[in-house]
Amino acid sequence: MIKKTILVVCLAALTAGYAFAAPFSYTWRIEELARADAETIELRDNKGKILKRVDVKQMVYLYSVMQAIEEVSELRSELLIVDGKLPNAFATKGMIELEPDDGNSEKGDREGTGSDKKVVMKGSSIKDAKPINKDNAVEANIIGINFALLDMLGLDVHMAAALIGHELGHLKLNHGEDHKTRRNADIRTAANTKYSRDNEREADYLGAIWAVEAGYDPAGAVRLQELMYKKTKHLSGGFSGSHPSSVERIAKLKSLARRLSP
Repeated sequence: MIKKTILVVCLAALTAGYAFAAPFSYTWRIEELARADAETIELRDNKGKILKRVDVKQMVYLYSVMQAIEEVSELRSELLIVDGKLPNAFATKGMIELEPDDGNSEKGDREGTGSDKKVVMKGSSIKDAKPINKDNAVEANIIGINFALLDMLGLDVHMAAALIGHELGHLKLNHGEDHKTRRNADIRTAANTKYSRDNEREADYLGAIWAVEAGYDPAGAVRLQELMYKKTKHLSGGFSGSHPSSVERIAKLKSLARRLSP
């Protein structure tokens, strides 16, 4: 059963991986999407407009990768999809509140039959999020992947492991702690922290180690950065603005992958 989840506005601590070229407005929990009894899910805004169609198989793969990286990193996390046209991702810490299950929990509207069956799910609106009920909320590590980056990952679990491991690496190493704020903030503002090159190298290394320990190919990190460099080198926002891929970085990841390969 899919439980409706509120990703609340007030963040306990603000750390982030990437600066968004344009703010995102909606979030969906990948755990919920992966449990859908369908082949396709239509992600819609609060007015019912279709924002994206996603393959449930991809959601299952991403959720499985997340669980594997969680086990080796010993970090419990929430993995989200957010809207966005430029490839992007972020990592932050925040509060997540689950509504009580009264037997009528939102499962998503189902349409079609047989091979055409799909689920329609509305996203949790960041703009309309209500203040949290602290008695029914827990602090969580949060990783977000936007639509454009989701398309780049496809079904490549090795690239996904590199991405998720890298993001959790930032949180594990407390990167971005100098950028914390005590004021209430929209989760979108948590994606504005820019890391140093040393921070990026550390997160690359730790993410690759975790990927190998979880059974994935460290070359996935190389493929991800090569693709990112090709797609975003001409852009000034998204990954290219605050988390740049470069020839130097790709070379270092290739060397690291060779050392970590059996």
